[in-house]
Amino acid sequence: MKDYYHGSFRHDLTQFMASSSVPYFGHAWPHTCADQLAPVPTEHRARFLVCLYFTVLADQAMHAHAREQYPRFAALTRYPKFCHGLGQFQHNPRAILVSPVERGLVSAEEVRAILPAGMELFVEEVLAFFRDHMPEVDARGFFERLAFDPDVQIPELIVLANPESTDDVAVVAYRELRRVLDRGILARPG
Repeated sequence: MKDYYHGSFRHDLTQFMASSSVPYFGHAWPHTCADQLAPVPTEHRARFLVCLYFTVLADQAMHAHAREQYPRFAALTRYPKFCHGLGQFQHNPRAILVSPVERGLVSAEEVRAILPAGMELFVEEVLAFFRDHMPEVDARGFFERLAFDPDVQIPELIVLANPESTDDVAVVAYRELRRVLDRGILARPG
């Protein structure tokens, strides 16, 4: 994952966003993800989607939970926005993973297989970014808020009530995020 993220992801992202003159995508994602993913090589799609997911998640989380620092974050990262409508309302980033699986553009097994490494990389990259570029951001507080954000968290009660959702890529993504956080930054004394 790390090699892909630091190597091919930027190129694939440029190809993915090439049809847009602005950094927005996803206006009708559940219906158009096949067209939008067409420039991304099939063998890269699962890794691309996981990296795109955590890139959008980081951007939306900064906007929601560190709004005073968001303008600087946005200027430094220039991350794409996953949104719809004239007001650019944000989609839940889970759809970045879920819709292509539902449409058969990538297998759920392939996405699930790389989510552990993807969530490790996500947390590692965000921590490094804060350390190197925005040390004023409280990383622990950021991840605590992210882990319990209603658009991110999938409570275990929901999974217990719907056992077939256990293998859903969105559930696995959240569980892997929590695993990394609970063994890392959230496990350390506050």
